[in-house]
Amino acid sequence: MADKEKDKKATPAAKKAAPAKATAAKTTTAKATAKPAAAKTKAPAKRAVARPLTRVVRPPEPREERRARAEERPAAPRARVEARPLPTAPAGHAPVIKADGSSDGSVELPAAMVSSTKRRGVLFQALLTALANKRQGTSATKNRARVAGGGAKPWRQKGTGRARQGSTRSPQWRHGGVVFGPNGRRYNQRMPANMRHAAFAEALAAQAANGRVLVVDELRWNGDQPRARDVIDWLARVGETGRAVLVTAETDERVGRATANLKKFDLRTPGTLRLEDVLRAQTVLVLRPALDGLAARATVGSAE
Repeated sequence: MADKEKDKKATPAAKKAAPAKATAAKTTTAKATAKPAAAKTKAPAKRAVARPLTRVVRPPEPREERRARAEERPAAPRARVEARPLPTAPAGHAPVIKADGSSDGSVELPAAMVSSTKRRGVLFQALLTALANKRQGTSATKNRARVAGGGAKPWRQKGTGRARQGSTRSPQWRHGGVVFGPNGRRYNQRMPANMRHAAFAEALAAQAANGRVLVVDELRWNGDQPRARDVIDWLARVGETGRAVLVTAETDERVGRATANLKKFDLRTPGTLRLEDVLRAQTVLVLRPALDGLAARATVGSAE
C-alpha cells in the first residue's frame, strides 16, 4: 500500500523524465557499440617512418689479445739513417755535399766569409739592434679621458661628509683610468750599414772557422714533392748537423712545405738570412749559387 501511494504522489514531469533517461542510455550504448566498428572500417593508412640507425656496441678486446694481434702483423719499419760526424775541409775551404748527402771534396770560400776583423762589440751591438727592431711596442693602456663613462659627479661637492670626487673614472676608482701606463712606443734602432756588414761577416767567419759551413752542390728528391722524413734522412746522411739553416739562391716552395714543421731547420735566402739565424744555427748549409749573395752581404762597403 505504501508503494502504491508513492507512485500516486510522483509528479507527471518525473514520469516523463524517466523514459527520456532510458532512451539516452540506449543511444549511448548504441554509440559505444558502433565506435569499434567505425574504427575498424575507417582506420588511417600507415605512413612509412624512417627509423634511426642503431649502432652495435661491442665490448673492447682484452689488452693481451690486442698485443698479440699487433705482434702478428708484419712490421715494415723505415730504415733509419744514423747520423755521422760532419766532413772536414782545410782552412778557408768548406766541404761540398752532393745530392745524396755524401761529401765530395771541398770548395774555397769567398774572402769576405773567411777573413774578417774580430769586433765582438760590433757583433753584440748588431744583435741587440736586430732584436730591438723585432719588438712591436703595441702595448697600451687608457687614461681617464679614454675610459668610457664617468660623465657626472658621483655626489655633490659639499655636504655629504665624503671626499670630493669629480668622476668615477679617476685613477683611484675601480674601472678607472691608468695614470702613467704605456701608450705605445718605438724600439727601432739605427745602425750604420758598414757595421751591420762587419757583424754579419764575423758571424759567418766564426762558423767557417769551426767547420760548420757546408756547401751543397744540389738538392734532388725522389718525386715532385719532398716530405719531411726525406729532409731528415738527408740531414742524417750529411752528418750531425744539429740546428741547421739552409740558404738557397731563391725561395724553394717544395722544400719550404716539407720543412715547415721541423723545429731545428730553417730555410732562408741570402736576402732573408738574419744575423740571429747565423748565430743560433749549429750548421750553415749554403747552396753553391747562393755563395755570391752571402759574400756580397758580408762585404763591408757594399749596398744591401
